[in-house]
Amino acid sequence: MARDAHRRAGRGGGAGPRRRPRDRAAGRRQTGALMGETFIITRPAEDAGRFIAAVERAGHEVLRAPLLSIRFREDVALPDADWQAVAITSANGARAIARLPGRERIVRARAVTVGPASTQAAKDAGFTTIIESEGGDVRAVIATIKARLDPAAGPLLYASGAITRGDLEGELSAAGFDVRRVVMYEAIRAERLPDDVTAHMRAGRPATVALYSPRSATIWAELLRREDLSAARLTHACLSANVAAVVREKLPAATEVLTSPAPEEGALLAMLGLAA
Repeated sequence: MARDAHRRAGRGGGAGPRRRPRDRAAGRRQTGALMGETFIITRPAEDAGRFIAAVERAGHEVLRAPLLSIRFREDVALPDADWQAVAITSANGARAIARLPGRERIVRARAVTVGPASTQAAKDAGFTTIIESEGGDVRAVIATIKARLDPAAGPLLYASGAITRGDLEGELSAAGFDVRRVVMYEAIRAERLPDDVTAHMRAGRPATVALYSPRSATIWAELLRREDLSAARLTHACLSANVAAVVREKLPAATEVLTSPAPEEGALLAMLGLAA
């Protein structure tokens, strides 16, 4: 299903006995007091503003620990085509398009976006016809394109990062679409945690960590192990079940694992008792 916007402009593993992580999901509102009143946001700086604002409005402390930084490519070569639509699986895909010379011929096409953040970024880039997928992941974008677009109506541009989840190009090609994947940006992983985050954890203070992707969860776990930090006093708030699965696998000392009721930041904030 989709809605057609047509909108116009210690250690990571932890010492001591292992306990099975409790996976609490939708429906139970958590409060900042329960969570320790400190939140760690791991999104890239350009995507962290909404979460930071919600935490600060609630009067809690927020620590910034971006696990990925976005680097836009300067040498993007676009095929010369009359695009039927542009598949946007991240807000960064739309931001990359906004930086391109001659983007006007791209934004005339429809944009098929992965969720609210990418829809807003597409609008900011100049798209006027937007189909927003419901489901918040690449599978939802694939399903939306299959349901709403015609393979015979023209090629699709996939505004991609260097590393992707899912096989949008392969699945849509198998369904008869002419998909042209163009890598427009890359997400560079952090090699260490900020000093204030490590100091907070070494002091044994609790915190809630917001994790938005399996890749960021993997990087988080690796950095905790590298810096000999314990996950035992952390609550991990995960955007999806896939993210939570990585936390449970790689951080067995993490005894509090929350899964957002929907893979959208608004649902994650509501789960944590924070105003969106």
